[in-house]
Amino acid sequence: MDFDDACDDNDGLRGLMRLKLRDPGFRVTLFAIPTRLSDKLLKQYSDLEWIELAVHGWRHSRHECLGWTAEETKDKMERALSIYPGFARVFKAPNWELDLEVYKGVRSSGFAIADHIRNIEVRPPDIKHYTYNERLRGDSLTRLHGHVQAYNGTGLTEAFEKWEAPSVGSTYKFVSEVVQARPRLGN
Repeated sequence: MDFDDACDDNDGLRGLMRLKLRDPGFRVTLFAIPTRLSDKLLKQYSDLEWIELAVHGWRHSRHECLGWTAEETKDKMERALSIYPGFARVFKAPNWELDLEVYKGVRSSGFAIADHIRNIEVRPPDIKHYTYNERLRGDSLTRLHGHVQAYNGTGLTEAFEKWEAPSVGSTYKFVSEVVQARPRLGN
């Protein structure tokens, strides 16, 4: 399970706590905007072992990643780690808008990519990835994706009210764990 757009303006900790209370095994990856995170919010999230923070763009502006070079992308990944060394080495572009240059920069920075199945034509086969809407043979993952804020019915409140709690014995995984567990990198 993951939620996008974590930042000071979208502090979803109360909603996340509701999900955690409903299901004590709950774990979540929050894709966070590095330039919009205060030290206070970083501390709140990093103190909770069931929350993983990953990098979501840089400023979270429309089409921002489409103009990045591979070097620029790598530089932004390194700068994100300098802001918060606890970031998981996973990157997701806002609106999944990225191109081959971004993939190259993400790969050379040692990060994995969280992308959408629509990008499969662009993604190099040798990059670690977590792909939404993709089902590999034998894949038992249920990928639940939303937003920290209310957004097109995918916010935390909607998640609590609409998503059924997983069945007993279900296991939550961080996006970084799924990336590491993939049996092969290509499709």
